[in-house]
Amino acid sequence: MGIRDTLGHALLDNEKLHFSSAETLAAEEQWLVTLSAPLSAFNGDYVNAVATGKDDDALREGITEVWNVHDRDSFEQTAHWLAQEGQRSTYLSTWRAIAAIDEATQSTPAVLRLVMDAWFPAFFQIKARKSLDYRALAAESGRTVTDLTQLTAGSQSWVNDLRKHFKVSPPQITNLVAWDAVRLASLSRWAVQLGFIERAEFAVFAGALNAQVRQAYADWSQVSAAYIAAGLIWRYSDAREEHLLRTNRMLLNDARSPYRSVPFR
Repeated sequence: MGIRDTLGHALLDNEKLHFSSAETLAAEEQWLVTLSAPLSAFNGDYVNAVATGKDDDALREGITEVWNVHDRDSFEQTAHWLAQEGQRSTYLSTWRAIAAIDEATQSTPAVLRLVMDAWFPAFFQIKARKSLDYRALAAESGRTVTDLTQLTAGSQSWVNDLRKHFKVSPPQITNLVAWDAVRLASLSRWAVQLGFIERAEFAVFAGALNAQVRQAYADWSQVSAAYIAAGLIWRYSDAREEHLLRTNRMLLNDARSPYRSVPFR
């Protein structure tokens, strides 16, 4: 996964946010497009329009390969799965394990933390061992024990980034519904662009998890944090970590970002 993953990320046009000047959105559509922004920024798509800015053929090839969506029926099946099930529950125990490692790290005195981080980084995982049944986590999440070991070993760097740049600590994220909701809103945008559904149907499909998202999070920053956490559980690599953190920081910091102009509540 390493070399292929790195090359794939290198091809993404996501060094900056991309904006469309061609669309006028209703308030509900604005909110849903903003909900899709963590994935749009990562992919290099427009972050302020239903249209992605991508060529139809490239978009069609991508969602066929990744999602096996190629027409209305396959879209509806996938949209229903994201709305009703997705991966938010299957990844939650892994997120709690990562949070336990962070708690073990934060509760360690500062000097000892520095020493252990430099010479014995597994110390914090040992402290959190009651939450680290890798076989059980693998069975629940669908990830391999090797994948989970790599993920948890590297988790402190990106958890610290969430704390520093997103102002979000693990106890604030108790639900990973953002992972499914962002993807559902994005998939619905793609379906509109490719003609699988009508534009008038966009809000119906994309908004199926709205109430859960608003209940789970306080602001867009927490949406991004939960999306990043689940996204790294889904597939972890150094390149993916860098791209997810950087593109979501752009959503927080760019003055034109919909995170700045579209109220979460």
